[in-house]
Amino acid sequence: MAPSSSSMLQPASLEGYGRQTGIYGGLQGVEFAARCPPDVQKNTRIVAVCGIPDFKAAPQEDGWFFSDFFLFYQMLGSRPELPNQLWLSSCSPSDLIRKHQRYLHGPANGIAGDRRVVMNETMLPKDEMKAGFRVFAPKDLLERFLGTLKSEIREAAQTKQPVLVLIFGHGEKETSGIFIGCNEGGSLKLNPARLASVLQKEVQTTMVLTSCYSGGWIMNPNLNEHFDVKPTFNHTFLTAAGSQSQSLSWSLSQTVGRQAGGSVFATCLLNSIITASDRTEGFYSRGKGYFEELDEKGQTTGDMKENLIKVREDDEGEDISLSMAALTQQIVYECEARYGSLWETHQFSFAAQDDLWAKAWSKRTGLPLLNYKDKWESLPEAPLMKNIYPPVGPLTGSNMSKSPEALYNIVQIKAARYMGSNPGLDNSGCNTDCHPGFHKLVEGTRLEFDELYCLNEILDYRQGQIGLAEIYCYALEIGVPEDRQVDPFDEMEWLGSQLIAKNGRSTERSKVAIDLLERFYTIRGWVINLCIFDSPLPRQGLDYSKPTAYLAARLAESPMPTQQIHKMLEDLLQYKLEEARRAARSPLGVAVLNQPEIKTMRGRLYKTVGKLKHRMRSLSPQKRSPRMEGRG
Repeated sequence: MAPSSSSMLQPASLEGYGRQTGIYGGLQGVEFAARCPPDVQKNTRIVAVCGIPDFKAAPQEDGWFFSDFFLFYQMLGSRPELPNQLWLSSCSPSDLIRKHQRYLHGPANGIAGDRRVVMNETMLPKDEMKAGFRVFAPKDLLERFLGTLKSEIREAAQTKQPVLVLIFGHGEKETSGIFIGCNEGGSLKLNPARLASVLQKEVQTTMVLTSCYSGGWIMNPNLNEHFDVKPTFNHTFLTAAGSQSQSLSWSLSQTVGRQAGGSVFATCLLNSIITASDRTEGFYSRGKGYFEELDEKGQTTGDMKENLIKVREDDEGEDISLSMAALTQQIVYECEARYGSLWETHQFSFAAQDDLWAKAWSKRTGLPLLNYKDKWESLPEAPLMKNIYPPVGPLTGSNMSKSPEALYNIVQIKAARYMGSNPGLDNSGCNTDCHPGFHKLVEGTRLEFDELYCLNEILDYRQGQIGLAEIYCYALEIGVPEDRQVDPFDEMEWLGSQLIAKNGRSTERSKVAIDLLERFYTIRGWVINLCIFDSPLPRQGLDYSKPTAYLAARLAESPMPTQQIHKMLEDLLQYKLEEARRAARSPLGVAVLNQPEIKTMRGRLYKTVGKLKHRMRSLSPQKRSPRMEGRG
């Protein structure tokens, strides 16, 4: 895709979703103006939250969410035009800097000026409270965020101000919920219903979400068979991923600090608003490109190309602004320029409140027309690193003989096998909380028992889902032939090869790839929505996308009609549920269900479901009557 000179744009072609019924929320084929009169927004209220707990906030782990958090603070904080700002987390900036020294943003292997320090000791505010930072215990963070947002929305309704909401945290595959804080039972989740309960339709509100599967907040409600349900939210959304896609951070540098540089989405968004804020200049064009080079399999080589070219607007440039539709186009072009043909794997998704795509981007997003470029360039430059970790990092250096502990040896072997099985990108949002630990194990680094135990739980969960994928293939009668084994399957390589064929010169290959990708995305959505694979329990980490992608790819490649596949997946789900009931009736299942901790959890679950007025069938064999046993 290359930048268009057309004055009209179709948001649906750029993953834009409308707020009405119909395909793409009623936006399919609808055009909007790319340019419009400027609208200066300088009274926006800002509420930001980072849901990552302290023990996961290291830059080489989930600290890339804090890199995004601090990036937007540097761009928007201390602005006299924006006096109403609140930045919530469970970690104070000073504590984070004392532990980790600094946070960076941008690609480690980019060009000069691409990678900068967004927080270090000299950049800490003298008074964090006055600067808008609010720190809460992890168990309280979610509720305090919702309470704060409700209060800010109420104030904005009275003063007629727009509200910008920035949410940084991991996402859940099945619900697109976002994890904000945690307690002893695991991560706490923000779901659409909770967020909707504190918003007001008359308040112009923009959500910026960097989590995996965040596109589900704007597209899932309309993905029913007849497209006849309106989306839950009539607000503006800028999201880092589609409803089935993971968001990506920039790759880790191969340095002692192993600094990640925030999310790809945040970089593309920042560069886009820098361009859009300069009304004398317009779109970026790819020219000779500025993107991570790809090999013949569609994987990144680690080399960055640098000739990103700005194109002048016409003589009326001083008097026009990009519309919301044009801003989304700019963000997509930024990603395309940096990732070549693989930009589509990100699936950034967008929505505009009241479908006002032709209005000025600053009016629709609440992001004011400020000099973001000077602010970015005033930040200290961070050194660039030629060497970054490849998708699954180094797989050598096993030092089992250096650790006599049996558990360490066992978990290290599991980690080596896992990392050698194409488990996905290190910088994928669902892998950043565990892959750094797996790298340490493979390299022979000694770990504390608690960290070792947690990594073992994650490995067992993920390997279990891989085993389920094989079982499902046989149950669906497609088998697992030698050339389609699960371990060698590389989700990004498979998807990348199809995208390259889709965008290639061969018309025939392009048509085949388009049809295959459509089947794949449809089937993957069914697998996710039907919960064919198990969600991780507390301490089992985040969702693992490979089993879902493998099963969807195998089914997409099969000759079975799509509707037959859907019916077989529904039957497979029923089979899975019956197997779960059978296991619950076994002697081991009875013993597990009678454990005091399990009884307590079951009691809480039934109490919650009772409040929601839903009926549940008991898994306890003693409480299942013959009549219940006969129900399907």
